[in-house]
Amino acid sequence: MKIIDLKITPVTVPMEAPLRWSMGVETGTTRGILQLYTDDGIVGLGETYGGNAIEHAIEIAKPYILGLDPLETVALMHKLNVFCISYESAVPTVVRAGIEMACLDAAGKALNRPVCSLLGGKVRDRIETAAYVFYRYGSQEGDVPPVTTPEDILRHAENLVRKHGFRVLKLKGGVMPPEEELRALELLRERFPEAPLRWDPNAAWSVETSIRILRKMQRAGIELEYIEDPTWNLEGCSQVRKSIDDIPLATNMCLVAWDQLAPGIRMRSVDIILSDVHFWGGFRQNQKMMAVCEAFQLGVGMHSDRELGLSTAAMLHLAAASPYLSYAIDSHYHDQVDDILTQPFVYREGFFEVPTGPGLGVEVDWDKVGRYHEAYMKAGQVNEFYDPWRPQWVPALPIF
Repeated sequence: MKIIDLKITPVTVPMEAPLRWSMGVETGTTRGILQLYTDDGIVGLGETYGGNAIEHAIEIAKPYILGLDPLETVALMHKLNVFCISYESAVPTVVRAGIEMACLDAAGKALNRPVCSLLGGKVRDRIETAAYVFYRYGSQEGDVPPVTTPEDILRHAENLVRKHGFRVLKLKGGVMPPEEELRALELLRERFPEAPLRWDPNAAWSVETSIRILRKMQRAGIELEYIEDPTWNLEGCSQVRKSIDDIPLATNMCLVAWDQLAPGIRMRSVDIILSDVHFWGGFRQNQKMMAVCEAFQLGVGMHSDRELGLSTAAMLHLAAASPYLSYAIDSHYHDQVDDILTQPFVYREGFFEVPTGPGLGVEVDWDKVGRYHEAYMKAGQVNEFYDPWRPQWVPALPIF
């Protein structure tokens, strides 16, 4: 089996309401749906980020992968390695991850085995997910109310728990003044006394603010499963961790690449690294990262960045084949109005079932792909680093 072609179709799927984070607003998700064609008629499917730059990167990468066996992903990544050793890289990690995903989907279909089997075999049949609780603007249609106050956050979390059965709660912060978000956290702890709580300011706070707010939180008796990226970069996180050494510090912003592992570990910047199928460059790179974490006794979770169904399936396969992953994974899935799968994923008591079919184990609804491709062509790529409700506002860290 050899690769003979690779194509990408960008799509934009809206959120049910605009999600706010420290550096902008997520009004939807723009993704690239990959089709990897083989000489024996199998089409491997993958997903990556979308937009003109991603489409250009696919065209640059294509000559390097034509003629390769989709199962031999180490050889494939070796050929693409030229693009990850230079600041002039034209094929970013998220694109390499999407290509690897499509390769293993094709290989799994050829072998009639799920991707998790190709990764070494699954150790769990279902994956727990955390309720992602965002501040957000109201929907344009007016049917989804805004979430702007601590009381709104509590009501939103209650609705998510009631609807999907979540056990773990994650507050997406960095939007409101830290003291106001702390009040929301207090309400969540009062209402859900046994729930593991996470707080993610998305690097919005200065080191000084991080230390002050976390100490205030401790005095209030609020226990966190972890604080995620309270401040920016390895040095900032290291200073916070040294001052607040009894709250685990997680990251998907300050330590997201292979060459950051050594300095991050030496500086003791974090306790938990959030894996990401795309940010880390694919399944194999995530497995390498997790092996380093196990050697140095760092925890491992999993980050979400508005995945559609193919990438969600990839996350579940990776989580299923990762014994060392010990935290409920993140997911934006409940915030999206639709998916491009024929059978979208369904939360069952806060868990997703790992697909059991060959490859990624999911099927794409190409009518939906066509519809959301038209939406992309009409509106363009979603820009999450912008707030349409505050057009003159420019995010600059630290915000608080």
